[in-house]
Amino acid sequence: MERWPLHDGPVCPRCGAFLGSSPAPASPVPCAPCASDPPVFDSARSLFPHAGDVRAAILAAKYAGRPFPACAVANRIRSALAGAWAGLIPDGERPAVVPVPVHPWKYFRRGFNLPALVGERLARDLGWPFAPLLLSRGLGRAPQAGLPLSGRRSNVEGAFRVPRGRRPPPRVLLLDDVYTSGATARECARALKTGGADHIVVVTVVRAVP
Repeated sequence: MERWPLHDGPVCPRCGAFLGSSPAPASPVPCAPCASDPPVFDSARSLFPHAGDVRAAILAAKYAGRPFPACAVANRIRSALAGAWAGLIPDGERPAVVPVPVHPWKYFRRGFNLPALVGERLARDLGWPFAPLLLSRGLGRAPQAGLPLSGRRSNVEGAFRVPRGRRPPPRVLLLDDVYTSGATARECARALKTGGADHIVVVTVVRAVP
């Protein structure tokens, strides 16, 4: 875990895209994709590039049943929220931590949801509400990991919803393991905002890099 290198270069202030390793500009502006097609969520950030040891650890947890350092990752997210990401959540706010739900057959096979493991510990450590059932994911969709980037948005369109009888709080921290195209984060945010959420910050463990 200590060998996992945090991304410390500039990022898009909206979607969190890694923008190389040069110093961040004094007044960062959104990346070209965000400028032309702003995401539904308000901001997104990721801890690590999706490469090397961290990528191997996520794949091993998902597909080989190996333990994942959920507590250690939650600690790194908590440190980032107190440091470089402090401006994402105003002082005194207690957003609900909402993990992106895993595809039902994947949960049946694995017996766990990686974002929920990290999110539960993060919420407990921060004293924030944890809402693992605030989003549900429908059946019948192909796994995102097997699709080209161009097909990911249409694949998850309408795939997430807030169950009947539930209402999202005004502020939400949406937690996922990997940010690739942003399609999943957009659709989850769309469902949450349709349900009543006002401000959504997306946090992922890793971010895919070109």
